[in-house]
Amino acid sequence: MKRYSGFLLLFLIVFLTISCKRNFQYSVLEVRPLAKNLNAKALEQIRQLPQKDTFSFLVISDTQIAYDELQRFVKHANKLDDRDQIAFVLHGGDFTDYGANFEYNLYYDDIKKLKLPVVGVIGNHDMLGNGREIYAQMFGPENFSFIYGKNKFIFFNSNSREVAFDGSVPDLGWIEKEIKNTTADVENLFFISHVAPFVYDFDQTKTEDLARMLSSSTKSRLSIHGHTHSYQLEKPFEDQFPYLTVPTLQKRSYVKITVQGQTITHQQINY
Repeated sequence: MKRYSGFLLLFLIVFLTISCKRNFQYSVLEVRPLAKNLNAKALEQIRQLPQKDTFSFLVISDTQIAYDELQRFVKHANKLDDRDQIAFVLHGGDFTDYGANFEYNLYYDDIKKLKLPVVGVIGNHDMLGNGREIYAQMFGPENFSFIYGKNKFIFFNSNSREVAFDGSVPDLGWIEKEIKNTTADVENLFFISHVAPFVYDFDQTKTEDLARMLSSSTKSRLSIHGHTHSYQLEKPFEDQFPYLTVPTLQKRSYVKITVQGQTITHQQINY
């Protein structure tokens, strides 16, 4: 009887370990993402889409503890009546709260059910622990760009505090090259990073230079951010360039941005 009980206990432990694999963590510092190169895969999907002059995209952010809300968002987005007009979803960063492997995996388990391509930028919480390495494996480079139709989207790491304001984040040289290398057929430039340049988690010695850079092109339309968990559209600098902050998904809220030629509109949506 004791031997039987021992085998039963062992079986239950193994079964629970396997069935809860996505939540099980061997170490807080482990690097074992369930998926690799998600951004590259999403960008390949976007390249295969019809390239439209009029389209929409959705922006979510700060999903780190919003697991139930993320599940509801996926179901909501998959059922939208105008889903054929929505090209993709952008994530403004903070997939995790502690940069832990199991948090990244929890996010993936939910978002993989979304029928739209999802492209995400790194958040400050995603850089905690070994989170930066996990992000690199699961999503890819921290600074990257893509083109859809006549629109260029430039993503960059702006989480300066997580590198102790050592001057490496954001990489202004890289951003400047991306802007200058924009081809003539591109009409609109969008910038996506987690921390806005006027927030104190951003390296304030770089604020003026970045702000000047983002508004330097006549094609620049909008800079999109997360981090503060609240919806806000503001023009904090003299150049009057707009900065959009997207609310945390925990508030069951996201932003829909519609592009019609060079006209950009946006709408906060609660679901």
